[in-house]
Amino acid sequence: MTPVLLAIFAHPDDESFAVGGTLAKYAAEGARVVLVSATRGEAGLPGMSAAETARIREAELRAAARTLGAARVEFLDYVDGHLFQADPQEVVDRLTGLLEEERPDVVITFGRDGISGHPDHVAVHQLVTQAFDGARLPARLFYLVPSEATQQGCGIPPSKDADSGPVTAIDVGAYRVTKVRAMQCHASQKPPYPGNPEEEAGKLECHEYFILARPRAGQSAVTDIFA
Repeated sequence: MTPVLLAIFAHPDDESFAVGGTLAKYAAEGARVVLVSATRGEAGLPGMSAAETARIREAELRAAARTLGAARVEFLDYVDGHLFQADPQEVVDRLTGLLEEERPDVVITFGRDGISGHPDHVAVHQLVTQAFDGARLPARLFYLVPSEATQQGCGIPPSKDADSGPVTAIDVGAYRVTKVRAMQCHASQKPPYPGNPEEEAGKLECHEYFILARPRAGQSAVTDIFA
């Protein structure tokens, strides 16, 4: 059976900037990659209407998804910047429905710090974890590591443990060009690597880091999230 990776984030661009290399790697290796964005990022372009911003950022995410090789993009359509104010049970029920529909082998989302501490990111972490635990699927749940670890460059190993779980380093060296191209799809967000993707890729770290949050029993660091 085709392995399924479900990546759930708050805004368009979270997927490419945070874990674009991992998503590209597993899509290229034959996994079904599904991207879920809780909002359409309609607060992300100051001075522009929410409706127009949402239209632009949806198109950017769909373009990035094609670049990464994702099979499906799903928007939950909560209000950007106000996800933490949504009815939590409603959000959990919708996420549970997606989990039961896709029956993923792996779920990726934010850790408890939300990387940047953004309230939408923190809410996604809490809601996805609750839905995952309630769905009781035979799957793995991975969190992005705390933000300081994501800044570590090539050849600098992450700490062995963080957030009560072993750190997993996924080698995305062969997919850094694809990650840059996906990031560049989010042009409205002024990606930090605007030049030739082949040249810009050399500025990216060789690994993306995760914490295996579930299952907790018998955890050990892995180099393949599907292993």
